[in-house]
Amino acid sequence: MKKNSKRNIVVSLIALITILGGLIYLGHKQEQQKQIAKEYALYKHGFRLLEEQLAVYIKEHYEGVSKIEFSPIYEDGGDGYSMHTVRVVPIISDNHGHKAMLGTQIGRITYGSYGLGGELYLDFDRVDDSEIIILKDLDTQKELDLSSEEHLPEKAKLESNSAIEENILALVEDNQLQDVKKSGEGSPKAKISYNLEIKKGTL
Repeated sequence: MKKNSKRNIVVSLIALITILGGLIYLGHKQEQQKQIAKEYALYKHGFRLLEEQLAVYIKEHYEGVSKIEFSPIYEDGGDGYSMHTVRVVPIISDNHGHKAMLGTQIGRITYGSYGLGGELYLDFDRVDDSEIIILKDLDTQKELDLSSEEHLPEKAKLESNSAIEENILALVEDNQLQDVKKSGEGSPKAKISYNLEIKKGTL
């Protein structure tokens, strides 16, 4: 009887430890999922503003454009072994049915993508945990806090963007786009399609 009692106690303790361990693990997983969901909501808010800034610049400063869309938002690294990157690139369609992606290699030059570490800064406030979203004009080094904005305000419109200008010129010279050129007339009828899908991997 004593042996059975001891065995029952041991079995009960093991079962209790297993249950507690499972509850702790589930709690940890739920916290992780909440944190990821919060970060993804911040990514989507910040990248929505960045995509609008880039799209509006192209639409208002380039003629010959029929549509501006975007790649998914690609998240990579941050695992302790590689740098954390979250990037996106515009995709332009011209009036002749050609479609070309910015941020690719043309000849010997690889053109950049857009996002964290460059045009966009994202974080959470250390006091109230609210979102911090800052867009940076890399031509002027001007920074704007757009944390409370849902759409791009007039003050955040770009007057120039050297990276886009060089990339579009290269795409035209490479015959990936036709009759797309910088112009004060812009492309007022161009459609814009934003993409806030988040994918793991690189562009």
